[in-house]
Amino acid sequence: MSYVNKHLARTLEQQHKRSVRGLFLKIQDLNNECVLLRKRLEQHIDLEQYKDAIAYVDQFVSYTSILNLKFVTNTQNLEVVVLHALLLEYMMEQESATTFDYELNLLHDYMQEILALNDHASTLFANHKEKMLRYIETQNK
Repeated sequence: MSYVNKHLARTLEQQHKRSVRGLFLKIQDLNNECVLLRKRLEQHIDLEQYKDAIAYVDQFVSYTSILNLKFVTNTQNLEVVVLHALLLEYMMEQESATTFDYELNLLHDYMQEILALNDHASTLFANHKEKMLRYIETQNK
């Protein structure tokens, strides 16, 4: 009886590890997609005008910047991918509405995927969006 319980516990633990690993890999994939999207935007916008938004996001990125995203602690972090998406959304909203229609649709698809990852993601989006806008506003005074 004891062997069955140990085997079941080990099996459940391995299954949990696989699902958690899959979650982190999905977050990393979404972060990579956001990086590619941002690089497409960088050709058409002046990043200097978004320095306050970038500074807000960089507060939550360890050892590097959102513009030079590396390290697994960042690329597989739910909060970083949420902030990355918020930064991209902010940048596109500040630009001409029709210029980035395709990119905005891509971003909204990524955002839906991010929200589907975790119940906590929607709370992160709402909280950080409000705080980021407030931060940008205080920096411009």
